[in-house]
Amino acid sequence: MKVRMRVPATTANLGPGFDVFGAALTIYNEFGAETAAEGKGGKWLFKGEGKKILVKGEKNLVWQSMKETFKLLGQTKYNLKNLNITVNAGIALSGGLGSSASAIVGGTALANALCGDKLTKAEIAELAIKIEGHPDNVIPAVFGGICVCCKNEQSSHGDIIHLPVPKLKVVLAVPSFELRTKRSRQILPKCVDLDDAVFNASRVAMLTAAFCSGDYSLLKKGMQDKIHQPYRGKMIPAMDAVLQAALDAGAYGAYLSGSGPTLAAFCDGKKCVEIQKAMTKVWKKESVSVKTFILDFDKRGLTKI
Repeated sequence: MKVRMRVPATTANLGPGFDVFGAALTIYNEFGAETAAEGKGGKWLFKGEGKKILVKGEKNLVWQSMKETFKLLGQTKYNLKNLNITVNAGIALSGGLGSSASAIVGGTALANALCGDKLTKAEIAELAIKIEGHPDNVIPAVFGGICVCCKNEQSSHGDIIHLPVPKLKVVLAVPSFELRTKRSRQILPKCVDLDDAVFNASRVAMLTAAFCSGDYSLLKKGMQDKIHQPYRGKMIPAMDAVLQAALDAGAYGAYLSGSGPTLAAFCDGKKCVEIQKAMTKVWKKESVSVKTFILDFDKRGLTKI
């Protein structure tokens, strides 16, 4: 038996929506699992991003997620000795584009498929969030589009609101250095100033209004943040300058993607190349090499291929 899954990259927070907003983008990780005779399995094949550094075996995040899914479903016949696993990664590691969430969703979905697709997408999301710890990358990875994740006591994924997907492009500037999510969270303050909380609440309102009304001029202010970006920016050379360059070149809004270091801008299709060049130029002045992407929003999320 052979199963394959495709999971999109995700961009979280969208500025002020810390741990709440997330969107799926058209870069993908593909995951495969194939059953083998006992003793002939245990093979790993890595392609694409991080292929030389991804770990094999029990510590691999894909396998850990598969194992948790097998446990939930009461399945004991699958193990690393009778499965071969393939990872074809298009999503940069530790880049703020949901690579870990993608691996967790992909592993959960592979195991579910091997067990006869017993879990719904919502149940896959709920299990993936328990493993990941945060919903803002997992939810759009599973469902696609732009999502608002509201925690509640009834389920780990909470309430999910799907916002209208804008007919915009997303320009990503991915620097060559990595920024670990754990370190990026450790630098955040434990207490937030009341004025900063009010500032972010107003920006979240503007961000939501922009998507719902189609007035994308609201994104310039609607993507501003005072809760996490100022602190994470201390670890990212010229972050503010790169974001401002994107705005000056015509972006509707620009922000730090997830925990970084990727920077993102929402824009009209006619402006995206100019914005791409402007963001790259600033980082080159800082001697930072950068990869850039011009993407659409993924509307499908997790898919079987």
